[in-house]
Amino acid sequence: MANSDKERHLNANGKEQSLMQGTWLKSTALSFDKVLVSPYARALETFVQINSVYDQTLSDKLDIWDAITPYGDSGIVGDYLSVLAEDGLQNVLLISHLPLVGDIVKELCGRNPASFYPATIVEIHLDDERAEVKEIKYLNKF
Repeated sequence: MANSDKERHLNANGKEQSLMQGTWLKSTALSFDKVLVSPYARALETFVQINSVYDQTLSDKLDIWDAITPYGDSGIVGDYLSVLAEDGLQNVLLISHLPLVGDIVKELCGRNPASFYPATIVEIHLDDERAEVKEIKYLNKF
């Protein structure tokens, strides 16, 4: 048992879900300019699993960011994603936690149409300060 939420690890099901996420992401032919990952153990482990599907090619794009822990500020995240877009980064993978991920979707899109379960992926298109949810992928809803 972990001493804190930050130290909680993925269980076997979580590791399998992370591999499924990586497999699905790679099947979409998306390549990532940057990968933002929470410093929490389970987020880092999720990155390791996804990166293994990408044959370790995401390692040099990794940015571990304290601002995307469960109770981070969605406004700060939204502002940073806008800066990255202005700098020409087109595809950013964000590995974070509830409730922040729902807040980020709402911050960017004005609403959150996703019900977040473990292993949920939301693809958002950000275009000149306008964002919209393009796809919601539930890899393991129950």
